[in-house]
Order: sequence, then C-alpha cells, then structure tokens
Amino acid sequence: MIKGGVTSRSDTENSAWSARQAYIALGVLLTTAALEEIDATPMEDFDPKQFDEILGLAPYKLTSVVMVALGTRAKDDTYGTLAKVRLAQNELIIQK
Repeated sequence: MIKGGVTSRSDTENSAWSARQAYIALGVLLTTAALEEIDATPMEDFDPKQFDEILGLAPYKLTSVVMVALGTRAKDDTYGTLAKVRLAQNELIIQK
C-alpha cells in the first residue's frame, strides 16, 4: 500500500510529503531532547543546495529540509540563567 502511494505521486508531491515526514521526526527529536535535558535548536534558514553539496547527498537522491543543533550548554553560559521572556497566554492563543 505504501509503495503504491509513493509511486502514484509525482516527484514534487513526494518531495513535499518527505519534507512533512522530516518535520514529524523533528518534533519527536525535539521532544526527546527536552525530556533528556539536551538543548536543541531547529534551524530552517540555510542554503539547502550548499548544505546538500557539503554532505554529499546528491548520489543518494536526498535533499536537506531542516537542521537541528543538539548539545548541552556550557556551565558558565550567562544567557542560560536569564529569565525567559514569554507572551501571556491571552496574547498567544485566540479563544472563541
């Protein structure tokens, strides 16, 4: 069934579908990182073609969609202890 679904779509449709699958995996990664107390920052504003070239993805017919930085902050990171700025719930969520 899955193979039929993939083969019945155009390359453009499969590319869009694959990107959505990558974002599902990204969500799981970010959630897991938070649970494990690992700092994570997703990044989208990059040059995918240049990134693909650096990673040598062309022979595998792969392209990059999103990146994520994972790690732990330095103990002496002064920004890590600053109060976080968040919008109030009524400024963030529209209730009807």
